[in-house]
Amino acid sequence: MRLVLRGGRLLDPATRRDGVGEVLIVAGELAAVGPKVDVAGAKVIELDGAWVSPGFVDLHSVLRDERDLEAALRGGFTTVVAAPESTKLRSDRLQVLTAAPLTRKLEGEELGETPSDAACLSQGFRPLVKSGVLRRALQYSASRGKLLVLHAEDPSLTGAGVLGEGITATRLGLPAVPVAAEAAVIARDLLILEETGGRLHFAHVTTARSVDLIRAAKQRGLQVSCDVTPHHLTRDDRAAEGYALEARVWPPLRSAADVKALALGLADGTIDAVACDHVRVDVLDREHPFEACAPGCEAFEQALPAVLGLDLPPLRTVEVLSSAPARLLGLASGLVPGHRAALTIIDAKARTVRHTYSAGVFS
Repeated sequence: MRLVLRGGRLLDPATRRDGVGEVLIVAGELAAVGPKVDVAGAKVIELDGAWVSPGFVDLHSVLRDERDLEAALRGGFTTVVAAPESTKLRSDRLQVLTAAPLTRKLEGEELGETPSDAACLSQGFRPLVKSGVLRRALQYSASRGKLLVLHAEDPSLTGAGVLGEGITATRLGLPAVPVAAEAAVIARDLLILEETGGRLHFAHVTTARSVDLIRAAKQRGLQVSCDVTPHHLTRDDRAAEGYALEARVWPPLRSAADVKALALGLADGTIDAVACDHVRVDVLDREHPFEACAPGCEAFEQALPAVLGLDLPPLRTVEVLSSAPARLLGLASGLVPGHRAALTIIDAKARTVRHTYSAGVFS
């Protein structure tokens, strides 16, 4: 089947393309991209100025069943990395990659086995407490060419905390998590990275101090990257007022100043990508007081509106959702003939995903 997308604004961070053009798709592959393409025998879809982006790539989310896959497609994602806590799922519509457990049973004691098809190595939402294990993990991941993705947390500082330390947690009487619970671990890990070498990625950073540490490390030439979630870009700890359960996420929500620092870090490139941390929570697990509820949120459909709300340049908006996470994983991305046709069509004014094209299906 031949399909032509016409009248869209083509945005490709990999080639710095930004302009109105057409895309020809043949048998699920990008056959031609340019101002005009051959429309003979093709079905033509008029886009009326909508943005055409490489398909969104999510670095870490928990997938439990088909509902999560459908949510990813609605959010514009054509590739999703399933966190180690996920159920094994297959999809005919989107590319589901797996994050291999970094340590056996995610216990943080011994390095695990890495399947050759693993997208990256990860501890999921579990911290890697022992410095010696981190040192070996950096050497291990580098030898296998895999990105090492870590959740930065010192459990001895986190305790039973459910919200970032600040006025809101104090007023609500909720156990709080200090900034140092994340930032101190990032500082430690960066020192080990500097000594050991390798490549390290911090998932879901939440604090201004963390952004400062990572910015300085990049300036020193360390191979470090990081991401931020849609909910940490758009909500601060005040969202927990009234014990609102949408604020029960992990890592916890932080102060308004932290949220501002995250937005600035994404704009200046300190933060490389937006990753969803999509975790669908069963309704029964939310029928408890705030501090006893299971954390999580359905984030796939929040990602694009969150980034568009920052008013970044269009190429940067597309980059943090598509080509940047793809690059970190070593995946091909771009509006380039010969590539797999995985595309996200964006209505920028409405701040929504209009269509997703993946696996030969335009939806």
